[in-house]
Amino acid sequence: MLLSWFSKGDPESESDPLSLMQSYIQTDNPAFLARLIQCYGNDLYHFLLKQTEPVLAADLSQQTWLRVMEQKQQFAGQSSVKTWVFAIGRNLLLDEFRKQKRWLYEVEQEIATEQGSPALVLEQQQNELQLQQLLALLPLVQREALLLQLEGFSLQQIAQITATEAETVKSRLRYARQTLAKQRGEDDE
Repeated sequence: MLLSWFSKGDPESESDPLSLMQSYIQTDNPAFLARLIQCYGNDLYHFLLKQTEPVLAADLSQQTWLRVMEQKQQFAGQSSVKTWVFAIGRNLLLDEFRKQKRWLYEVEQEIATEQGSPALVLEQQQNELQLQQLLALLPLVQREALLLQLEGFSLQQIAQITATEAETVKSRLRYARQTLAKQRGEDDE
């Protein structure tokens, strides 16, 4: 009990993202923000990277954390911290697409350089390329919903991030899966 009193406000003692965010809002201690970035920084970057080129993904990721710093008082706790951060990142991405008048995602080829036999590496590269090409065929809203689900967000969280109804998210996911299954079926023939 006494130990917890001494470590109060110490970012190392906090591990729950909601507690970290609340502590950051109350104290403005950058150490709490650094812990939040450790929790979600890579996930956010990879979500953005799957939708744009690496330089823009890194820039938007940094802009997202700057917005978190600027708008920390607007976090109401009605969603998870991760949902709130990803919503900010998504909105920045859409703003960038509007600026560039580019509504189609450019999907970069991320080829894993895992160790293994050359045949296995080649097969992994081909599968990754095929998936990226299939994702590129999906409409923006379907691809976005699918990528968010692959990031581990629930239907309700995806609805919050995209500012749509949960039923709309379900429909987008269903259509995305149907389109992908249809495309894979056509490719196999």
